[in-house]
Amino acid sequence: MSLVSNPWVSQVTFKKGQIVLTVRLDGFQHHESVEISGYATQNSGAFAAFYDIQPVKKYPDDNKIMYVKAAPSREFKDGEDVTVVLRAARVWITVLKQQQDGQVPYSLTDRPDLPPADLPSAEDGTIWSGTTAAGYATAGGLSTWTAGETSAGCDSSFQES
Repeated sequence: MSLVSNPWVSQVTFKKGQIVLTVRLDGFQHHESVEISGYATQNSGAFAAFYDIQPVKKYPDDNKIMYVKAAPSREFKDGEDVTVVLRAARVWITVLKQQQDGQVPYSLTDRPDLPPADLPSAEDGTIWSGTTAAGYATAGGLSTWTAGETSAGCDSSFQES
């Protein structure tokens, strides 16, 4: 039986006016992009919200950690416990084509004569629901793709169809 380890904060440091969280990411793979969000509080009212997306770094001792900074909106106090609420998730990417009434969806590649700025603006009720690609991001690009592997842009991290 394999145990999955959840992400957790192993240390909170106050440095140069910011809270620095050391986040352990044992349940994630090296170079996988992870979205971290949450907040740190104290009973006295101290509060700092944080949000970041970073790849998981591998250190020589095989630890997978991330450092996340946050500026407190209320001052933290010496001698008082810190409670941290943390959310960590893979960064998932989905590419959707616009659906048209009874027609096959089209993309910019179907209209090479029109630059993106010259395409008509979306109208109320426009729907994008034709999934062409989905996967999660890693520092080296997208590691897992389903569907048609259609490009979502010109960035080299997106796979072309």
